[in-house]
Amino acid sequence: EGEGRTMLPTTASKGRGAARSAPPLFGPYLRRIVKWQQMDIEYTFWQMVHLCTSPKVVYQHTKYHKQTKNQWARDDPAFIVILILFLVFATSAYCAAFGESAPHAALTIISVVFVHFLFAGLVLATLCWVSYQFLSEGGT
Repeated sequence: EGEGRTMLPTTASKGRGAARSAPPLFGPYLRRIVKWQQMDIEYTFWQMVHLCTSPKVVYQHTKYHKQTKNQWARDDPAFIVILILFLVFATSAYCAAFGESAPHAALTIISVVFVHFLFAGLVLATLCWVSYQFLSEGGT
């Protein structure tokens, strides 16, 4: 009776069940975009100012964050949200200065945010990650 059953947890196989048991990568991060109360806006502005004035201080804080939380990335998307707002503001000012029509200005803003910032950043990050994987496996 009960042979083959144990009370110990089992590890997920690398079949279909492993994909479902994996933690979501972007779910919590994307949900925080709409929750302004959970974003650390003050630290984000501090980080942006110090990246321009003294990047060494930001690196030291990020290194300390890596040592305490064991991750390089920020927990909240405030930096990206504020950076996108700055891009929208700068692109709007550019379009206003050169007298662009409203539809053309909207297309320019969408192009800057989604193509030049998000898509190009995603492609560059992916290429860097792939090259890192290739170089780290080839070097060992």
